[in-house]
Amino acid sequence: MTRRLAGLTLAVALLAACTALRERFPGPDVLFVATPEAVSLQMLKVAAVTAEDLVFDLGSGDGRVVIAAARDFGARGVGVEIDPKLVSVSRDAARAAGVESRAKFLWQDLFVTDLTGATVVTLYLRDDVNLKLRPKLLRELAPGTRVVSHDFDMDDWEPDRVERVRGPVREHRLYFWVIPAGAAGTWQSRVGEGAAAPLALTQRFQMLTGSLGADAVRGRLSGRRIELAAGGLTLRGVMRDDIIEGEATAAGAPALRWTARRAS
Repeated sequence: MTRRLAGLTLAVALLAACTALRERFPGPDVLFVATPEAVSLQMLKVAAVTAEDLVFDLGSGDGRVVIAAARDFGARGVGVEIDPKLVSVSRDAARAAGVESRAKFLWQDLFVTDLTGATVVTLYLRDDVNLKLRPKLLRELAPGTRVVSHDFDMDDWEPDRVERVRGPVREHRLYFWVIPAGAAGTWQSRVGEGAAAPLALTQRFQMLTGSLGADAVRGRLSGRRIELAAGGLTLRGVMRDDIIEGEATAAGAPALRWTARRAS
């Protein structure tokens, strides 16, 4: 009876500990499957990582992506992992690789991680987790931030590029996005010295539709870079706050200056 009581007490204590851990880390339980080293490197190459970047790996596992970013590209990296044992493994590996000063690992729920300053985000999660994470990425990451997901897409958020990489055992897919600026609304558009015309844009992720005067508009964003097709014109520019500056081109005609100012 004493042994049974002791066993029951231990079980209750373990359950309480698990409950406390889940309250601290309510995020998803994603089975850790290591990304092959070659695929990790290709993820960073797809994102065009440089020494100027701050790379966040959400669900960082044993830390290999963050360590590769620091070791092979000179970047700074932050790994976010819910398993404390893997966080410890990652820190030891960073120390062994000589990149401890540029590779930081957090024992944390990725859904509460502060992504401020990230210029690249890498993921190897699940499709449902990506979908749940999507609003946070779009809300917190600055326009132009690059996102690479290993094997899992973002549902109806169309990737800007998909790359297939051959690993030791199978083919892997890398999905790449650039966080778009917010262009939806009404603008006053001017080409060259011509009169201003109303430009109305509707935005779905990086895709744009709308109208420029009487012409239908279709286009897309890549960070703050915008490209629109309207009638016979192609408009290309860069958004800075509520102003777009760039050029307008048409077949057989010289390029003209294009500007747009947000009206609403």
